[in-house]
Amino acid sequence: MGLSNQSLEPFRPLTENELDEWEQAYAAVEAYLQALRIRNRLLAAELVRGILWRASARAANEPGKTPRFLAMEEALAEIANWTQDVLDEPLENRRLAARGRLALLLAGMPGKWQGVFLTPPPWPPEFVESMRKSYLAAGPQFAELTMIPAPLELNALGSGAAQWQNTMNRRPILRKLFILTVLAAIGGIIYLIAY
Repeated sequence: MGLSNQSLEPFRPLTENELDEWEQAYAAVEAYLQALRIRNRLLAAELVRGILWRASARAANEPGKTPRFLAMEEALAEIANWTQDVLDEPLENRRLAARGRLALLLAGMPGKWQGVFLTPPPWPPEFVESMRKSYLAAGPQFAELTMIPAPLELNALGSGAAQWQNTMNRRPILRKLFILTVLAAIGGIIYLIAY
C-alpha cells in the first residue's frame, strides 16, 4: 500500500496528456481489483494509490512505457507476490493465473478477507489455511478440451439437398445450366403473367 504521507508531488508538473494517462492507469488497476471482487471502495482506492506510486517511481527510469502498462505490471506483480507469500508456494510463471484467482474466490477473500488483501504478514491462520486448501482444490491445471465436430444427421429431404449441392459444387457446368433453367422458368412465368 502507499504511504500515508505520499502526495502528488512526484507527478508534478503534469500536462493534460499525462493526467489523462495516469487516470487511465488508475482505471485499469481499479478494474482489475474489481475483477478480483475487491468491492470496498476505500480499500480499492488505497491499493490503487500504492500501486500507482510504485509505477510512478519506475516511470522516470522507463520512459518508453505508458503509465497504464507500468501500473498493471506493478499490480500483477504485487498480487502474485502476495499470493505466493500466503500460499508459501511459487506461482507458475509468477502469475496469479486462473488457479490463483479461483483460490481467492474459493477462500472467500472477497467476502470475508478483503481487509487482509495485499497486507503484510501475519495473516489470520484461518485465511491462510483456507487459501492453501482452495489453491489445492483449484489445481493443478484446467484441462483443455477439444471439441470434435459431429457430422450432421439429415432426413431424406435434407440428404437429397446436400447431395444435390455437392453435385453442383463438383460440376460447375451443371450448376450454370441449372441456374439458367431456373432463370428461364422465372422469365417464362413473368411473361405469362404479363401477357
